[in-house]
Amino acid sequence: MAANQTGPLNGIKVLDFTERMQGPYATQMLADMGADVVKVERRVSLTADGRSDDRYGSNGRYGHDREDSTIYAAGFLANNRNKRSITADLKSAAGLAMIERLIPNFDVVYENFRPGVMDRLGLSYERCKELNPRIIYVSATGYGPDGPHAAKPGQDVLIEARTGWGQLNSVDDRPVPVASAVADTLGAMNGAFGTVCAIVHAIRTGEGQRVRTSLYESAIAGMAEWGFHFLNAPAGEPRRPRPGHASPYTPPPYGFYATKDGYIALSSGRQIATLSKILGIDDLSQDDRFATYWARYDNRDALAAIIEEALAAKTTAEWLEVMEAEDMFAAPVNSMGEAFSDPAVAHTEMVVELDTPVGPMKFFGVPYKLDKTPASVRTPPPLHGQHTDEVLDEAGFTEDEVAELRRAQAI
Repeated sequence: MAANQTGPLNGIKVLDFTERMQGPYATQMLADMGADVVKVERRVSLTADGRSDDRYGSNGRYGHDREDSTIYAAGFLANNRNKRSITADLKSAAGLAMIERLIPNFDVVYENFRPGVMDRLGLSYERCKELNPRIIYVSATGYGPDGPHAAKPGQDVLIEARTGWGQLNSVDDRPVPVASAVADTLGAMNGAFGTVCAIVHAIRTGEGQRVRTSLYESAIAGMAEWGFHFLNAPAGEPRRPRPGHASPYTPPPYGFYATKDGYIALSSGRQIATLSKILGIDDLSQDDRFATYWARYDNRDALAAIIEEALAAKTTAEWLEVMEAEDMFAAPVNSMGEAFSDPAVAHTEMVVELDTPVGPMKFFGVPYKLDKTPASVRTPPPLHGQHTDEVLDEAGFTEDEVAELRRAQAI
C-alpha cells in the first residue's frame, strides 16, 4: 500500500479515474498527504487518444534514450507518484461489476472525463451513491457539467485562449500562451481543495456529496487582480508594450530587464530613487515622466529603455551584489539549469530522488509543509496494473475470482 501512515489523509481511500493532468495532479496531492489512491486504468495500456502508454517510455528507457524521453512520458510520471494501479475494462459487465464491488471500500471517486462519460459507463454519481451513500464524487471537467461549452474538448491551451490568459500574456499585440499548463495546475489544486473540504464534512456528518471543478472556472478565478481590475476599473484590454514586462496593468519597473550578460528581474516602483542611485543616473522619481503611478504607466516604454541602457554596463551578478545590499526587489532571471541548481531547491526539499523501474529519478517535492502530519514522496508512478491483485485481495476477491476476471479479460 502506498499510503503515508503519518499523513493527515491516512485512512482515506480514493478510486482514481483520471487521465492527463488536471485530475492526476489533484489525486497525487491527496496521495502525498496520505490517501490511498488507486488508479483505475484501461486494460490495454493506451492513453486517452490511443497512443501507447508512455509512462516510462515505450521501451522503458525514459531519461536514458531520446526515443523514450518524450514530454508525454513526463506528463504521466510527474502526476502519478504515491499511487497504485489496477486495470479494468469498464465496458465489460465483469469489469463494471468488479468496480461496483470496490466502491463501498472507498471514500472518494475522482474522475476527469467529459460530462456524461461516467454516466454512460454506469458509474454516475447517483449509481456510486447507491453503492456507497457516503461517497464523495469529484468531477473535474473542461467547462463544467453543462453550459455553452460543456461538450467541447477541455485542454489547457484551449482554456487559456478562451479565458483571456493568452491576451493577458500578449506581447506586441500578439496573444502568447503560458509556457506551462497553468489551467491544469489551478484546476488540480481547486479539485484537491474541494475534495479535502468534502472529506472534512463527511468526517463530521457522515454525509458524502458531489464536488465539481473545471479548467475554465479555475482559469477565470486565477485571473485574480488582473481580472478584477478589468471588471471594475476603466483599464481596457491588457496590453504589454514590451516582451520583458510582467503585467500589462502595472507600470515599470516590473519585469525582466537585459544586463551585460543576461537578465535581471525588478519589481518595485517604490524603489525608483534607490534604483537610480545604484544605476548612476539622474533620479527618475523626480522626473515628471515617471514621478507618479500614471506617469510611469503612460511612459512605460521610455522608463524601461532608460533602465535597460544603464543595466547594460554590468553583469547580472554585479548588479545583484549592490542591489541586494540595498534590499532592492531584484532577482536573477535563471535558466532551467540555474533554477534547479539553486541551493534553495535543496534547502526546501523541492527535488527528491526515488528508485523507479528505469533507475533513480528526480521528482518534485511537496510545496506545503505541515509540522505534525507532513506530506511525503514515497513511491514512483506505478507500472500499468501493477497493484491489481493486491487491491482486489484487500477488497475480498478470492484467487479464483481474480483468475476468472483475467479469463474474462475484465482486468
